[in-house]
Amino acid sequence: MTVVYVIIAVIALLVLLTAVELWRLLKIKPLPDLPDDTEREKYSLNINGKSFEELYLFLCGKQSEPSFSEEEIYSLLFKQAEYMNKRFDCADFRAQMLFKIYKDCGEKLSHECKALIKNTFLNFKYSMDEPGDDSMCYWSENHQLLFAVSEYLAGQEWQNEIFTNDGKQGEEHRRKALEKIRIWMKQRFDYGFSEYLSNNYLAEDIAPMANFIAYAKDEKEAEQMKIITDILWLDVALNSVNNRFVAASSRMYGNNKAANCTGNSIQCAMNILWGREAAEKLLAAPEISEQEKKLVAASLEKKPNYIVLCFTDIVEKGLYTLPNAVKDIALSDEAFVSKMSCGLSPDDMVNENLVGQSDFQIMAQTGAETFTNPQVIENTLEYLKKNGLYTNKFLSYFRFLNLTVLKCVNWEKFARKHSIMPHGIALGRGNVYTYRNARYSMSTDVCKDVGVCGAQDHVWTANIAEELTLFTTHPAGNGDGKYGASPGYWVGNGRRPMSVQHENVNITIYKLPQKKRLGESAVCDLTHAYMPRDLYDELELDGNRVFARKNGVFAALISDGNLEYKPYNPDSARGLLKGRNLPDNLSLEGGFDLCRRGGEYHCYVTELSDCDTESFDRFKERVKQNSFTSDGGCVSYKTHCGEIKVSYTGAFSLNGESVETEFDRYDSVFCKAERKDKTVKVNTPAHSLELEFDRAVRKTE
Repeated sequence: MTVVYVIIAVIALLVLLTAVELWRLLKIKPLPDLPDDTEREKYSLNINGKSFEELYLFLCGKQSEPSFSEEEIYSLLFKQAEYMNKRFDCADFRAQMLFKIYKDCGEKLSHECKALIKNTFLNFKYSMDEPGDDSMCYWSENHQLLFAVSEYLAGQEWQNEIFTNDGKQGEEHRRKALEKIRIWMKQRFDYGFSEYLSNNYLAEDIAPMANFIAYAKDEKEAEQMKIITDILWLDVALNSVNNRFVAASSRMYGNNKAANCTGNSIQCAMNILWGREAAEKLLAAPEISEQEKKLVAASLEKKPNYIVLCFTDIVEKGLYTLPNAVKDIALSDEAFVSKMSCGLSPDDMVNENLVGQSDFQIMAQTGAETFTNPQVIENTLEYLKKNGLYTNKFLSYFRFLNLTVLKCVNWEKFARKHSIMPHGIALGRGNVYTYRNARYSMSTDVCKDVGVCGAQDHVWTANIAEELTLFTTHPAGNGDGKYGASPGYWVGNGRRPMSVQHENVNITIYKLPQKKRLGESAVCDLTHAYMPRDLYDELELDGNRVFARKNGVFAALISDGNLEYKPYNPDSARGLLKGRNLPDNLSLEGGFDLCRRGGEYHCYVTELSDCDTESFDRFKERVKQNSFTSDGGCVSYKTHCGEIKVSYTGAFSLNGESVETEFDRYDSVFCKAERKDKTVKVNTPAHSLELEFDRAVRKTE
């Protein structure tokens, strides 16, 4: 009996200690990541209706209107400095223009303004391993470079000054940041971007890349940054069409997916590189409507925001020139297929020795947003604990995994056994297949993490017109709400589908979840396509089949079940467009959310064509005669290129031959390179480009 009492006492003590420990952990309150609604004006990017980017243009003499008084100059700079001093998330965005103003417009700034900027950079926190609590996101791919370039430039500028956050001299900060910049660039050259083909996040890359090119005194590294900039624009050129960039991607929001005109954050950068030539060709096409011509013209007139302006400025100054070979690809009218691999899967990290506590390992892991996956979860917990990151709002939930009572848990085994929702945050490795011709593009992230939850992935898309794309998703949540969430109704996927592509045909298969995974609030029996009636010139819905025409582009969407439009929902529309309005005279009110409900599997076949190939009537007749069968997550579709067979479990064949779904770094008529090749060569009929990162060789002809 004594033994029983001892056991009960030990259990009671463990429960008590766990309760005390849990109480202490609950007292750790995550810090706010953004100002609350009542304080937003204090940190605004505007003053008296005049913007941060307009301040730069005024100070450097590029435009005289709107003009800024001395008081307005100081007040607007103070707002940005205070945002950085408060260490709100995305403070590193504002740092780019703030430093640029200091360097380019110093003679126009008062002593007070220059001192304000200097002190802000001397007092800032630049990395997770520095002292101080906050909820800034340091780790994702774009933030890694934003922070590192800010730290490097500040350390270079104020080399002998003491940086008050950690007591180190500027030169030490410069050296530390330069090593991180080298790592970041090398990983992009070897593996591509983890936030690949993101028309949202690439904008946050080109700003620090541009500032480094403009101001870095380390010449070799500045030349290497030009090489990585070439790689970024090569990716965009291969996966955009007619100056429109909406492609399959690891990170996109609703407005980024819906249309080029509502969500392409690098539009102004594309405009200055090749946009005018692309527009001239497009506007000459007789099938382009007057409405479309107005949209194209409006796209060209967009003004860069304070982030993109950092890049467009170095192009205007001749500090960066796009290689002609990349421009040739962007402007090509020839039909071609591009295959490319981008990013790192959790298994890649293990195989490439990228799991560990060193900078190059942590940067690879967290840059790919890989935290809970079994290959890295123990490494994540070690790093977070070592650097005291539990007050960070984005990471605070990890603190509960360090309870003493859980010390015996093997988190790697737990993560392997349970397919939890946070596994889907990992951006993973993309194998992107894109077909492009003179009128449209279609791209697919082939066989990407099938069945896993998806945070912000955009699995496949058809880029049809300036204001129009076509895609499908499986909503996260219950299918009624979370319209603007990430993941949510439009962003990411509740469950990632099996999706493949051959030329102008995509086949996507969803398996609907029957129960929630750990971390999920709900699951739904709905999949849907974004097909806004009012944005097409013609649209015919007949049961499980839709035919649509926009200018000279034709689309057929076929499902294995009945399709119907949801009634117009303004909340859903706002969530899709993320607060952006469609251009004048365009509307989603005629219906835009084409849904399929119920069952175990939802299968979609999408085929595109155009007026250069056939008439719309001929297209419809041909597709109606195509054979389409689906059974238990298996699809067979016969069309002009032959018979495509796909199964949810991974089989993919064309005319009986298995199709490869893992790609080299680049594989197209313009460029062929394996992952980690020393050299990337690009060739077009008129020009060539050779990039060798390690020796900083950038040859153009």
